[in-house]
Amino acid sequence: MKKKTIVFLVALSLMVLPVAAKAAEFTLGGYIKMEMIWDSTQTNKNLLNWIARNNDANMQHGRLKMTAENTRMHFTIKGPKVFGAETTGYIEWDFDEHARDVAEYPGSPHKARLGLRHAMFRLNWPETELMLGQYWSVCTEEIPETANFGAVTTAGQPFLRTPQIRLTQKFLGDWTASFALSEPENGLWGLALDASQVNNNFAGESSETPKVEGRIKFEKDLWGKAAFWGKPRPFSARVAGFWSRIRYRNTGLPAFTAVPTFGQDAFVNITATQRNQQYLENWMVEGSLFIPLLPTYSANLAGSASLLTQWFVGAGLDAYYEDFSNNSSYLIARTFLWPGATVITADRELMHRYGGFIQLQYYFTNQWFVNAVWGMNKAFGVDMDRWMGVTAASDPMKMNQHYYMTLWYQPVKALKFGLEYTYVRTDYFQKVTTGSNISDKGENHRMMFCGFFFF
Repeated sequence: MKKKTIVFLVALSLMVLPVAAKAAEFTLGGYIKMEMIWDSTQTNKNLLNWIARNNDANMQHGRLKMTAENTRMHFTIKGPKVFGAETTGYIEWDFDEHARDVAEYPGSPHKARLGLRHAMFRLNWPETELMLGQYWSVCTEEIPETANFGAVTTAGQPFLRTPQIRLTQKFLGDWTASFALSEPENGLWGLALDASQVNNNFAGESSETPKVEGRIKFEKDLWGKAAFWGKPRPFSARVAGFWSRIRYRNTGLPAFTAVPTFGQDAFVNITATQRNQQYLENWMVEGSLFIPLLPTYSANLAGSASLLTQWFVGAGLDAYYEDFSNNSSYLIARTFLWPGATVITADRELMHRYGGFIQLQYYFTNQWFVNAVWGMNKAFGVDMDRWMGVTAASDPMKMNQHYYMTLWYQPVKALKFGLEYTYVRTDYFQKVTTGSNISDKGENHRMMFCGFFFF
C-alpha cells in the first residue's frame, strides 16, 4: 500500500510540474565571492561587534581569514497576472548562516550552512506595490559600496532583513511612500528565537504588536546622475522610521542578580532586580541624501562622483544592529527593598543613540573607481550616575566608528575586484585596568581583498 501511494505521488508531481512551469518563469542569479581578510585584532568577519580594549592581550593579535561563504544565489520568479497586477517572487540565500549562530554551529568555519536572506513576493500595479515576505526593512536602503558587505552596520547603517507586509504608493510623479508591519525582532536577521532566554536578550520575541515602519522618498533627475552600486542614479532624499513596543519580563533578570555599575577604573557589581514587567518603546527616525556631485548624462560613469549620507536617532536600536541586546537597555535604581540594604529594585530604560555615515565615490573610468566611507554611532543620555548593566557581560559602548577606503576594478560586468583598508575604533564609557594598563578604547586595522564572479 505504501509503495502504491509513493508511486501515485511521484506520478502526480510529474503532471503538476509542467503546469507550474507554464504559470511561472524562473531565473537563477547571484555571485561567487572570495574574501581574504587580515585584522590586527580578534574581531569577526563582518565587523558586527565592538573592538576589544587595547589592553586586552588575548584579543590584541592579528588574524587572517579566507572564505567563500558569502557566495549568494537567488531565484527571481515571474508569475501570472492577478487582479490586474504583475506578480513576481524572489528567494535569496547564502552560505554564511553559521556566522550568525556560532553557538549552534561551532565547527569549522568552512563547513558552511545555507542561510535564508530574502523570501518575498510582490504584486505590482502601475503606481502601487504590495509586498509580503522577508526582505530589507524600509529603514535599510542606502548601503555603502564596500568590500566588507554590511559596512558601518554597527556605526551608522541601520541594517535588517525582516518578515513584513509592505505597501508602497507612488504619487506626484517623483514621490513614493511605504508603510510596513514587520516582526519586532531584535536585530536577529528575521529568525524566530525563544523568548525564554535569560536577560531579555530576545525581548522582541515577547512582543504582542508588530513593528511599524514607514518611509517617504523623493527621487528626480535634477542635474544629471551619478553611480550607485554601478548604475546611474539621480538625486534622492528619504525620511524613514520605525516604532515597536517591546515587553521586558521581570523574570528575564533573575531576582537579586549582580549587575555592573561604573566605578573608578573597573566595573563594580551591586545586587539588583528589575522591579516588574515593563513595556518600552523602541523607535528610530532617519534621513538620507544621494547627491550627484559630478553628474553624468548617459550610461558612461567615467568622471562622475557622488555623495551618499544617512543619519539616525533612536532608542533600543539592537532592533537594527546599532546596539546589542545585553546593553541596549539598562537599569535605573528606584527603591531599596529595606533601609540600608544594598539590594535594590530598578526600572529598565532603553539606550539612546544617534549616528550616520558619509560615502564619497569617484569613477576614474567605467572600470576603475574608489569610495571612502566614515560612519559613527554614539550613545547619549547615560552617565556614571545612571547606568547599571542588565547582565554581567554588559560593557556599554560610548562611540563606535568605521573608516573605509576601497579601490574597485570591474573589467567586465561578470567580474569585480576590491582592495580595502579599514580602521575601526570603539570608545567605552568605562576605563578598565588590566595589569598596569588602563584603557577605554579598542582599535582594529584591516586589509581586505575580494573578488566577485556574477552570473
